[in-house]
Amino acid sequence: MKFSFKDIQEGSYPAKVTEIKQKQGPFGPSLRLTFTIVAGELKHYKFSGFVKPTDLKQSKFYRWVTNILGKQPTDDFDTNELLSKRCLVVLSKVKDFYSVKDVEMENHPLIDFEKNLDSFTVMRNTRQIKT
Repeated sequence: MKFSFKDIQEGSYPAKVTEIKQKQGPFGPSLRLTFTIVAGELKHYKFSGFVKPTDLKQSKFYRWVTNILGKQPTDDFDTNELLSKRCLVVLSKVKDFYSVKDVEMENHPLIDFEKNLDSFTVMRNTRQIKT
């Protein structure tokens, strides 16, 4: 069997949250969010990102939760509310593998998604969103 290996392009990809696991790391508890790409060449591929759960609104955790939900979380927020929600994941290469660097809102007011197309490219600022 022959294979042709290629590199993944860094950028934003439409995805949904498919798994959340709590981990104990060297700096305390963290959450591992697994995202599954939902369109384009990487459809069905899974990528993970780590975030430290904290109640601060200035945290990466709060930003990710807000962007995944598309709104600010309620005071009684449960991480299970994130499961199956769609968002954009920003993939970045770290050493020889890719991980989720950031999470953006899927229906951001600056992005005009063409919902009827399985494959599209949208420019937002200088970053391309790939699907």
